[in-house]
Formats: sequence, structure tokens, C-alpha cells
Amino acid sequence: MAWIAAWIWNPFLSLVYLEVGLLFLLLTRGLSWRRPWGLFRELGRGQPAGEGERVISHRRAFIAALATSIGVGNLAGVATAIHLGGPGALFWMWMTAITGNAFRMCSTYLAIQHGPSDPNSPLFATPMAYLDKFLPRSWKWLGSFLAGMILVKGLVTANLIQSNSVAHAVVGEFGLPKMLVALVLFGLVAVVVVGGLRSILNFSVLLAPWMMGLYLGAGLWILLSDPARTMGALGEVWRYAFQPYSAAGGLLGYGVMQAMQFGVSRGVFSHNSGMGVAPFLHGANRDHPARGAMFAALVPMVDTLIVCSVTGLVVLSVGNWHEWTGAYLTVNAFQSALGDGGRGLVVVCLMLFAFTTMINWAYFSERCYEYLGGRNIKGYRWFFAGVTFLGPFFPVAFIWSVGDILIGVILIVHLLPLTMIVIKQLPELKKVLT
Repeated sequence: MAWIAAWIWNPFLSLVYLEVGLLFLLLTRGLSWRRPWGLFRELGRGQPAGEGERVISHRRAFIAALATSIGVGNLAGVATAIHLGGPGALFWMWMTAITGNAFRMCSTYLAIQHGPSDPNSPLFATPMAYLDKFLPRSWKWLGSFLAGMILVKGLVTANLIQSNSVAHAVVGEFGLPKMLVALVLFGLVAVVVVGGLRSILNFSVLLAPWMMGLYLGAGLWILLSDPARTMGALGEVWRYAFQPYSAAGGLLGYGVMQAMQFGVSRGVFSHNSGMGVAPFLHGANRDHPARGAMFAALVPMVDTLIVCSVTGLVVLSVGNWHEWTGAYLTVNAFQSALGDGGRGLVVVCLMLFAFTTMINWAYFSERCYEYLGGRNIKGYRWFFAGVTFLGPFFPVAFIWSVGDILIGVILIVHLLPLTMIVIKQLPELKKVLT
């Protein structure tokens, strides 16, 4: 599996993703960067009335989207990218956020503007809405194929990988039996997911701000306590994004293509831009399409440019990134700087990050299951929780490779038609979003 993932991402898909993202930025005149910043002041406002079973306010959608994105990718994914691709990998993660937020903006706009207004419709707040409307009849199958791939990704990348990472961290930290950890994860996910979207949103909105604040606070403390070392790490990121990195006396080398491959793949794994999942939350309202689209564009900025950057710079300035990888590298970097308290904080944050990612992806995959004709929604929710139980027992490298492959397939299937639709609807899109 690893060689297939490497073949997809290095360099073909990595270059395509960045080039298409740059095209979107140029076509939309950078709207995804110029417009969203003023929305931050709205996040502190109270919850408006009028939410239904599938209608979500912008504030709750944004917080839930952050809870979905900020997961194992922000801790283990960043560390893995740096270990395998060198310091320059963090730069390429930034590039995926800078270009990828235009994908989220356009996808959300199209789902709101051209999707059904009935929340009970299987197409409501989904990427399949604009694919079904704009694709020619001979290409209608792409909507079903995309739904199937998102469903599988929800079960594998957003479920197995998250539960696997939590299990390894908990077993290593507390010495608990893997079977016990699997049972606890199954129970926690089942309790929330079986309750449906309302339950998922309530837990996400409750946990996300606290877990993100704790993690960022600890990370920024480490970085600000030694500004010279932090600036040195930042300089390495910029320098080795465009030139090979040689370490260990020349025995270990990191090429620019490696930095790009792992930076782009782990960046997309973290913020999910370009995969068509933004409408599930940001498109679930009947407000002006520009508002949902701009809130969607904010997510990669916070997830990758802030949270992933803190992880990456701490790892580069404190951690032994040549030797260790994954969550273990991040945990040990925080421990080196803050002692056992730092280690415990990262383990707790890892568990919370993974949990909120799993429960929100359960909703995404459930919507795809419904679109494909599934009717036993309650049964599917229990099935998703059952897959969570299996996560701790899978080989780590195998499921990460499967995840990279799934993300690659979804990007190819979604970005090609999205690009054609955006070009066709560009005058309308710019008029509405400007």
C-alpha cells in the first residue's frame, strides 16, 4: 500500500493540487483570503433560534468544522510529514491551506446556491447536489462514486486512523490493555453518534474551543520561551522547502519532492480542503451563500496555519525529529520542553482531537450512506462505532497508506468536475461572493 500512496502523491497529485488551488485563487481573485477575516467577530455571538435537525448556524458549523479538522493530523500527521519530508514539509502544508481554502469556499457556495432548500432531501448540504445538477448525464455516476469514497474515508481515515492513534498513545502512556481501550472508544463514539447530528454538534461545540486553547497555549509557551530557537526552526522551514536537506553526516537525505509529497498529503489529511466535505456543515443553512462559503474558507487558516504550525515548530525546535515520528515525536517534544505535564497534555489533546474528528465524520459518511440509498440510519451509526472498536488492532503504516490513497482518489474525482463547474459559474460566483 505504501508504494501505491507514494506513486499517487509524489509528485503527480501534490503538484496538481497546488496548481489547481492556485487557479481557483486567480479565478476568484483571492476572495477566499480577502473576505473571511471580518467573520471572526461573529463567532462570539449567541446561538440564533431556528435550527432544525439538519440546519446549523454558522457559528456552530465553524466550530464543528474545526473539531473535525483538528485531529490526529495536527499532531501525528505533522510530525510524520517532518520526519519523512524534512523541515520543508511544513511549508508545503501551509501551501495546501493557502490554496485549498478556495476549494472549500467554492464547494460550499455551490451547495447552498444550487442545492435543495429542503433539509430532508438527501442532497441538502452535500457536494453531490452540484455534481448532480451540473454534470452531463453520462457523468452522473461521479456523484455516487464520490459519496461512496467519502463514506469509506469516514470509516477508514477518519475512524480507524484516529482510534488507532488514540489506542497507541493510551496503551503507551498508561499501559492499559488494547481491548479495554477499544471497548471504551466504541462506547464513547456510540453514545454520541447514535444520538445524531444534534448530539455530535453539542459535543463538538463543547470540547473544541477548550482543547484547541489548551494545546495552542502550551505550544506557544514553548515557542515564545526561546524565540531564537523558534526563529531558527522557522528559517529551516523556508530554506528546505526549496532545497534538499542533508542530515546525520549526509547519511540521511530529504529531497524537495519528499518535502512536497508529505507536506501536501498530510496538509490535506488535516484540513480536508478539496474533498467536498465542507458543505456538510457550512452549507446546512438557508442564509446568504457568501456567509457559509467564507466561514468554510476560514477553517484551513486556523487548522493548518495556526495549529499545525505550532506543532511543526515545536517539533523542529525541541523534538528529535530525525529519530522519532508520529504522535510519539510530538508527545516527546512537549515533554522535553514542559516535563511530564506537557506529555500528559498532548496525550489528552490527542484523545479529544481524535474523538471530535470521528464523531463529525460519522455524520459525513452517514449522509453519503443515505444518498446512496441507505435507510437504516440508526444501524449505520452503530456500524460506524463498531469500526471504531477495530481501529486499535490495525497496523499503523497500513491504514495511513490506505488513507493517503483514499484522499488521492477523492481529490481526483471531486476536483476535476468542481473546476469545470466553477469556471462555468464563475461570473455568478464572483458577483455573489464579492
